[in-house]
Amino acid sequence: MNVTPQHMDIMAECTACGEKREFLKKSLPQGLQHAEVSDVEKRLKCASCGAKAGKLRFGSYCDD
Repeated sequence: MNVTPQHMDIMAECTACGEKREFLKKSLPQGLQHAEVSDVEKRLKCASCGAKAGKLRFGSYCDD
């Protein structure tokens, strides 16, 4: 996660219900600051449906 450029947006998406939210790297616990993306995704839990089916998407996002 630490190699992701600061200017890049990160979106967390629940593959179970489709909920999407902005993901902030600074919200990660200290132990996960240098973790691989796949390790962080394993720990994501959807705030809407409770599923542990999160994926991180990297890029630029805009609201419709």
